[in-house]
Amino acid sequence: MRSSIAHPFGFPLTLYARPDVRVEADAITQVLSVASIAGTLDTLARGTPPFFGEVPGRIAAMVLTPDFHRGSGIPVGTVLDARGFVIPGAVGNDVCCGMRLLVTDLRREAVERHARALERRLRGIFFRGERDIPMSPRQRDALLRHGLVGLHDTRADNQARGLWTRYDPDQQRRDLDRVHFDGALPARDVFAFERFIQGSGAQDGRDPQIGSVGGGNHFVELQVVEEILDGAAAHAYGVTKGAVTIMVHTGSVGLGHLVGGHFGELARSLYPAGLRHPAHGFYVLPTTGPHARHARAYLDALRNAANFAFANRLFLGLMAVRALEEATGASVAAQLVYDAPHNLIWEQGDERYLHRKGATPAIHEDHGPYRWFGQPVIIPGSMGASSFLLAGQGDEAALCSACHGAGRALTRGRATHVDDATYEREVAPLRVVTPIDPEAPEVRGRRDVLDKHRRRLMEEAPYAYKPITPVVRTVEEAGVARAVARLEPLLTVKG
Repeated sequence: MRSSIAHPFGFPLTLYARPDVRVEADAITQVLSVASIAGTLDTLARGTPPFFGEVPGRIAAMVLTPDFHRGSGIPVGTVLDARGFVIPGAVGNDVCCGMRLLVTDLRREAVERHARALERRLRGIFFRGERDIPMSPRQRDALLRHGLVGLHDTRADNQARGLWTRYDPDQQRRDLDRVHFDGALPARDVFAFERFIQGSGAQDGRDPQIGSVGGGNHFVELQVVEEILDGAAAHAYGVTKGAVTIMVHTGSVGLGHLVGGHFGELARSLYPAGLRHPAHGFYVLPTTGPHARHARAYLDALRNAANFAFANRLFLGLMAVRALEEATGASVAAQLVYDAPHNLIWEQGDERYLHRKGATPAIHEDHGPYRWFGQPVIIPGSMGASSFLLAGQGDEAALCSACHGAGRALTRGRATHVDDATYEREVAPLRVVTPIDPEAPEVRGRRDVLDKHRRRLMEEAPYAYKPITPVVRTVEEAGVARAVARLEPLLTVKG
């Protein structure tokens, strides 16, 4: 359940995993490499000229969540309690990737009855130029600086156009209480995003970023509440059995890539010339001392990208509601349950910087709409498995962190080499909307296009992921979060 991993660097390193949760040896090897950053911090603290301020950087603790697996940079499912420094490589490029969950007043039958029409509308809206999200330069600037609050305050610029006609100001203002950080991380500047802000310069300009699902494991999924596991909490969350829900998983797309790439290279360039570069390949930015301004610039740019990610998930949810209404012919009400990031740095004060990579906050606070039950924790399964809604319990030993999914069982490369029978058994029954419609007449004869479509589905097929149930049981039995509802997939949109 809760295991300490031995290492020589003097801080607690804890893995949360039941015996039936598979943990790969290469992921352990990777996390021990991350732990060795502590040795590099000691080396930097002893160097001349000083790299840190008066207090050297240190790692206070690391926690590994049950979906822990090898990742790009550091393992997915790693929580790092860093004091006096930040690591751009620990967040990477997918800044503020997170989950958003809405519950609608539709029932399963409405989605199943209109499934084919719904697929057509989702494909048109998400992939074929029908997003229709006009944004003025003023709106983009306000969004990057002030998140959902800035977006709300500048809504008048386009409130009568496109998707903005589905933006209910009163509801969106109320929903800020149901978004982590209230959906706003105030930033002093806009990093290198001036051209993005300006766009075409038009009041109703469009851009290819906002409303993008992204690739990899990102998705928008229509689900149904299959089982209520905690009736009181489900009632507080507004979740009822049989209701259709919308789950959104994405981040800051191209903006996050720009931030992660730039500051990763900057951190590397600041490493003292007289020292051998560390084998682990991670480079830190000290938050005190002569280089502190670079850490401040990074954290500010991180806020820009995070603010964009919150808005991106908001619009993707509205796009899904639009598709449901146009396919079913019904008016659809959708209430936000929660929106939280799982790939970001939390600034905790006193030079404490909590890095969560593929780990979601599992907090129990004494204020806000969920003070009696804990903040919602959203743990998706694969597109063929259950997802779970839980209530965070604020377990400090776990750094108040839960997993953000089941975790990969196969790398994307290995997942594309399974036998045809396995692929057909696990993928054929699923409803998946991608940019490619394999049933379209112009596509049926294109073997190259169909092969590409098949490879993308193989990378994200259910067999590529670990079973979700042991992962969720680990979180529950450890007292990290309590299960509230189980959701079953109906239709998945993949980029």
